[in-house]
Amino acid sequence: VVGTPGRLNDLIRKKILDLSGVHTVVLDEADEMLSMGFIDEIETILSETPSQRQTTLFSATVPQRIRKLAEKYMNDPQSIFVQQSEMTVTTIEQRYCVVNENDKLAVLTRFFEMEEISSALIFAKTRVSTGELANELTLRGFPAEALNGDLNQDARERVLNRFRNNQITVLVATDVAARGLDIDDISHVINFDLPHDPDSYVHRVGRTGRAGKDGIALTLVTPKEKYSIRRIEK
Repeated sequence: VVGTPGRLNDLIRKKILDLSGVHTVVLDEADEMLSMGFIDEIETILSETPSQRQTTLFSATVPQRIRKLAEKYMNDPQSIFVQQSEMTVTTIEQRYCVVNENDKLAVLTRFFEMEEISSALIFAKTRVSTGELANELTLRGFPAEALNGDLNQDARERVLNRFRNNQITVLVATDVAARGLDIDDISHVINFDLPHDPDSYVHRVGRTGRAGKDGIALTLVTPKEKYSIRRIEK
């Protein structure tokens, strides 16, 4: 069975899904799944599975706090790391632009006018800001929709299908909503708001430049965030 924590719990509550025969549990994007936002749902799901199951965690980044949590749910866990000299692939051209907070929308609009953008994924900080930014871009002639936690599964799928079918060019999302997106042809990833940490940056920009294709990642940085972009570069 493959599903999101919320959907699986919904099926368990309705007595539609029985996990008593499960022998392997996989947590993809484990760092996000074990963050405080999902931890209760994950615990509920694990409680429905046999104690003798195999549990595996997959993630591009596994911070120390996640390793500690993992030990709580796993017996004598083994760690396998794929070593890379670079955290991001060479097919992604990474840029940043220092801009005042109030000028971000104007700069983003200018970027859209100058660049040849087939499809863009824009990251914003909050659910509210994704909707506001999508509306502003649409008003400026760039069809955009928001992808955030306020959407139910059906609405989410409809938005994603419109994006995949090129009915909309731009998707504005939060970090959590964008996890697990399976879309190969995103030409641009734009960080309208700077991510909280380098790991989140890696996850975000990795949405473009897939399968050997070229991609561009643009990050808008306010003057007071210069320290943060240096940390990401390092």
